[in-house]
Amino acid sequence: MSNMFLAWQNRTDEGSLSGGSWSASLPLTNMQNRQVQKVSRTTDTAIASTQFTINLGAAKAIGVVALVVHNIGVSGQVRITASDTPGFASTLYDSGWQLAWPYGVIPQSLLEWEDDNFWFGTLSSQARAGYQSPYILKLASVQNLRYWRVEISDPSNTDGYIQIGRLFMARGWTPSVNYAYGASLGYQDPTPVDMSLSGAEYFDMRSKYRVMNFNLQYVTNTEAYSYALELQRLAGVSGEVLVVPDPDTASTQPIRSFVGRLRQIGAVSQPQPTAFSVNFEVKELL
Repeated sequence: MSNMFLAWQNRTDEGSLSGGSWSASLPLTNMQNRQVQKVSRTTDTAIASTQFTINLGAAKAIGVVALVVHNIGVSGQVRITASDTPGFASTLYDSGWQLAWPYGVIPQSLLEWEDDNFWFGTLSSQARAGYQSPYILKLASVQNLRYWRVEISDPSNTDGYIQIGRLFMARGWTPSVNYAYGASLGYQDPTPVDMSLSGAEYFDMRSKYRVMNFNLQYVTNTEAYSYALELQRLAGVSGEVLVVPDPDTASTQPIRSFVGRLRQIGAVSQPQPTAFSVNFEVKELL
């Protein structure tokens, strides 16, 4: 298990989006709206349509790119490139084509021999529709570039289009020591439950969301004040925070990783002379 990855200060809203073929009523610029259910939607699934470019306005340090609340199919792929020129005459970063949904999400013990996804443990199309998880590309090293392009290849998508709720681009931080034992991750369901006089229950269905609680118990002085405290200052309780508990295990990312906000801000404490500690509680944004 690798150390967790946190990212904040989404640079998307500082840029301008262009390219592809997007619905007039659900335009490309919807990716710059934090209401992730207000999606951008392509007019079809042709690769020429399902791509876009973002000009960040100036070279900015980017360590992760995420597509939040997307409908890319289980066989769909994503490629992200970056350049210092608007025409991408020279490509300075290229992720290559990557699966939007990794292998091994579903344990083989839960699958039947007849299942189409038996050998690879990929999500079924039906199961994929129930996941709000973002596609996350964590770069091997931070790239300080202005122009970025996202290409999506999913010509057999049964919806007949690609849609994305939010684009997330930021630098990020991997703590030198991972979060402490005792961390928790679970779904919370805000659905109100009413009971009639007969005892029958009625539900006003609401969307479930994930909440992760964790403690970074042994961060350094620099990490405590230049990263953890800075995260709190910039994000507060309203800013977007990307949480990736185990970046090196792709199969767990759809289950464990999400974009959320700090539900509460924990003070940086100093339990030892050379070690600092800070608690986090992150609630998924829907």
